[in-house]
Amino acid sequence: MGIDVRPPLLRRLRPGHWFALDCLAAVAVVLAWGGPLISGTGPTSRLVGLLGATLLAVPLVLRRRPWLAFGLGVPAFGLSLATSVVPVVPLASVPMALVAYSLAALGSRRSYVALAVVLAVVAGGVVWNGQWVTVLLPGAVVVIGWGAGMLRAQYRVYAETLAAQGERERAALVTDERLRIARELHDVVAHSMSVITVQADMGRLVLDRKPAAAAAALGVIETTGREALTELRRMLGVLRSPGSLEPAPGLAGLDELVARTSSAGVDVDVVLHGTPHPLPAGIDVSAYRIVQEALTNVVKHAETQTCRVTIAYAEDAVLLTITDNGRGGSPGPGGHGLIGMRERTTLCGGELSAGPIPGGFEVAARLPHGDHS
Repeated sequence: MGIDVRPPLLRRLRPGHWFALDCLAAVAVVLAWGGPLISGTGPTSRLVGLLGATLLAVPLVLRRRPWLAFGLGVPAFGLSLATSVVPVVPLASVPMALVAYSLAALGSRRSYVALAVVLAVVAGGVVWNGQWVTVLLPGAVVVIGWGAGMLRAQYRVYAETLAAQGERERAALVTDERLRIARELHDVVAHSMSVITVQADMGRLVLDRKPAAAAAALGVIETTGREALTELRRMLGVLRSPGSLEPAPGLAGLDELVARTSSAGVDVDVVLHGTPHPLPAGIDVSAYRIVQEALTNVVKHAETQTCRVTIAYAEDAVLLTITDNGRGGSPGPGGHGLIGMRERTTLCGGELSAGPIPGGFEVAARLPHGDHS
């Protein structure tokens, strides 16, 4: 279905309204041309003149069926050019021009056939009549009407192309937003659930022999669960009413992340290189989430009690390195952690490498941010 490119006021008119307007225009044309003709000499000339004016006006009534109107109008238009039965001033060719406009506005290549027919009729009228100005001016008006119809068709195609492009862009934005929300939820839930699972497992094992240790594990589970719920509420709140809640976490919140990871049984050694400085919001959040996901993988897969996080602040980038001395090897199948880290790094225009190293596993990311000043 084509896009309606008419002005808002004209869009309110229904097909019945347009048909009524076409009928009124046809009557007006017959009356305007018939007045001078009635005053002519002889009943025959009056009758022929009125008949000619009517034949030229009838296609207006059928303009909503352009090919039929064109087929009926061209013979009358050609007869008028050749014989001048009806006064063939440029204004008198307006009905035929409107028909040509309606035909060309369809956007069909067959409308070029209609243009060729009009040009042939005008050429024949010139040869038959011999009056160049009398014939060429009405023909030019009809050709102008056809050209306006072609412009209307091209504009409609252009509007439909823009609408389709806009729809594709909206779909891409929706997809990107879904992926972003999925990454955020994964990072929050995966890290917190990993800590909770480890603590619950440990508490179950020592519940009978070391009640105090089991109670401490339950405390960590409670704290981690509350923090996870807080982050989830923050994310849902941002989706409902952006800007009304706390900002997203960044490297400034790394101490809390390290504390949660330590409570899960993995001690984290944080090493800083360079002078820490404020990062752009997107880079800061991505850096935090990459470290969070890397630590989550250490807790879940590395089977180690220590790891190191190195953060190097350069003039145009921040470099993150998370290394553990665990069992090495890639995380198990079915996870989305590494995928999410790569997506975040790509969105920041950075680079990420993750894989086994001698004696453990390493995640290294470079997030460029330009001159921070």
